[in-house]
Amino acid sequence: MSTYSETDFCTPDQGLDYIFGRMMAIFGATFNRHFDGIDPGFVRQEWKKQLGSFLTYRPSMDFAIEKLDGEFVPSAIKFRNLCNTGPAIPRKPVMSIEKQLTQKEKDEIERNKRIALAKLAELRRQYKGEA
Repeated sequence: MSTYSETDFCTPDQGLDYIFGRMMAIFGATFNRHFDGIDPGFVRQEWKKQLGSFLTYRPSMDFAIEKLDGEFVPSAIKFRNLCNTGPAIPRKPVMSIEKQLTQKEKDEIERNKRIALAKLAELRRQYKGEA
């Protein structure tokens, strides 16, 4: 499992800009022409939908980019499938906070414990016929 590092994460928009920027550097003008005639907002929307949480984890995106063959601009589905074969997205560790009892709470617990033990002793005496 991957180790969690805050710097490996970004927003989906930052992730999409990161992927498109790197693919622009790799494919050049071919990348720009690949989406000719298609509304850029629609392209972004579909890539976001297809890639989902992979857009927030740079190591997954880097892995997929490294696996590109460099000849053809990948579809969003092909890129997602490459991300799927890469590193798992680690979960942010949840901090466990242990509540510390106040002195008043500790005293109340002790008082209730003494009362319960006294009642138990009384029940034992009654049971044995020592009442």
